[in-house]
Amino acid sequence: MISGTRYRLNMEINQQVALSRDIARTQTEISTGKRIQAPSDDPVAAARISSIGRSQANDTAFKSNLTLASALAARADTTLKSVGTALDRATELMVQGANGTLSDADRATIALELRSIAADIAALKDTRDTRGGPLFMSGGSLRIPVATGVAVEAVGTKEDVFESVPTSGGPQDVAAIVSAAADALTLTNPTARAAAVAASSDNVTAAVDHIANARGAQGALGNRIDQLTDRQADSGLQLEEERSNLESTDVTAAIAKLQSQQLTLQAAQAVFAKVNANTLFDILR
Repeated sequence: MISGTRYRLNMEINQQVALSRDIARTQTEISTGKRIQAPSDDPVAAARISSIGRSQANDTAFKSNLTLASALAARADTTLKSVGTALDRATELMVQGANGTLSDADRATIALELRSIAADIAALKDTRDTRGGPLFMSGGSLRIPVATGVAVEAVGTKEDVFESVPTSGGPQDVAAIVSAAADALTLTNPTARAAAVAASSDNVTAAVDHIANARGAQGALGNRIDQLTDRQADSGLQLEEERSNLESTDVTAAIAKLQSQQLTLQAAQAVFAKVNANTLFDILR
């Protein structure tokens, strides 16, 4: 009889201990905001949360790379805008220099400004990026990974942007074209000078068109980076929402559950105390 009573007491005590554990767990879910405290709580959801966590870690690195790519593209666009402005001025000077009524001194002054423009373009060609490396690389553009299996080229190559101006004499360097235009203006033979100035004017015009096309291509690279940045942001929001749905506590439901568990425990304790009052006394006696 005593053995049976003890068994029943132990069973009721164990049930109350289990209820206390459930209450403690619910309280933890509310305080931490996470319904999954261990993988065993929901193995499938825990595995997915782990996978999302890895994706989010990768996305953090990709986001940093996209920021770098965007900065490089913007710097390249600004640089090409400056080159275009310089070439526009060179075009104006060539129109002035083609005037046959200019004196040698006037042409020398124009040539001096053209050489200054050529030096500026050469310096822009060697622009450094925020990391201290060349913005326009030789032999191939820097490929920046921005998503799984996706890499972008943020800036065109030095060869494509500055050294491939199509002219009647073959591909030429932008700065060299402007420098040659300055040399043409200083020729002493009028006939040779006129022919050289005409050819240089055509080459400067070709350089203007080439840089305009290069800037358009650079704009396309920048647009793609912007699109990838937006896509990455949308993906990040989706992952965060999915993770929150999997692991976050529904606080309203959890509070209602906690109150129910506490009432159940209180009721069980009250019944236990009332039903077993005599039994406990008998056992102790």
